[in-house]
Amino acid sequence: MMPLLFTDPIGDDYGLAYAYPRAALYAEGGFADLTGFEALQSGEKVVLRVRLQRYPNPANAPHGFSLATVAIYIDTEPGGQEELPGAGFKTPPGQGWNWAYLLTGWKAEEHRPDGRAQPVVLSRRGEWLEVAANLPPGDYGYYVAVGLYDPFTPWHFRPVRPGGGSWVLEGPAGAPAAVDVLAFNQNQAYQSGVLPPVRAVQNRMPWALLSAALGLLSILLAFRFPRR
Repeated sequence: MMPLLFTDPIGDDYGLAYAYPRAALYAEGGFADLTGFEALQSGEKVVLRVRLQRYPNPANAPHGFSLATVAIYIDTEPGGQEELPGAGFKTPPGQGWNWAYLLTGWKAEEHRPDGRAQPVVLSRRGEWLEVAANLPPGDYGYYVAVGLYDPFTPWHFRPVRPGGGSWVLEGPAGAPAAVDVLAFNQNQAYQSGVLPPVRAVQNRMPWALLSAALGLLSILLAFRFPRR
């Protein structure tokens, strides 16, 4: 398994130009702003790590944050569920999720598409939230979404509706509930409602391009300064 590390821009946690709920609790943003995602191999398991911009905890949740919900959906094999519950997106056809990890300030759970769920251990490592997945190492596809925590919805994403409210996001009817997602083109994902997965092979592309560029530079230098 190749290590996977992606960063996400700061300040893009507003979905389709959503307005946050009007309750004073949400006056200062950044708590649902995804800034990094990492998937590592640790022994025979995959470790998932997510970084948010801030971790305010006004409700004193045991995991050290109480305003955000994080969901990591994993494509491990062909098929799977193409709806990303809670986040409100769809996957590309044939690239559904087979495992998911739902992280809140109060609980962390592993979910399967058939409805099975079990608790997992969530740790805070500096600025990162970390969970060990019950998966063998592999080059998987990952969908990462962050929303506002809601204790009354099944996947704990606070809903979106026109007009908003004190405890509801304001946005178009039927819009995704996630306010930030890991995507190379976030605007396109929100406009289409389809969230492509990120994969380790995408992480290797810059190195491949660098290698090719260095090779070309070597050839040019050989012609410019021939050996004697």
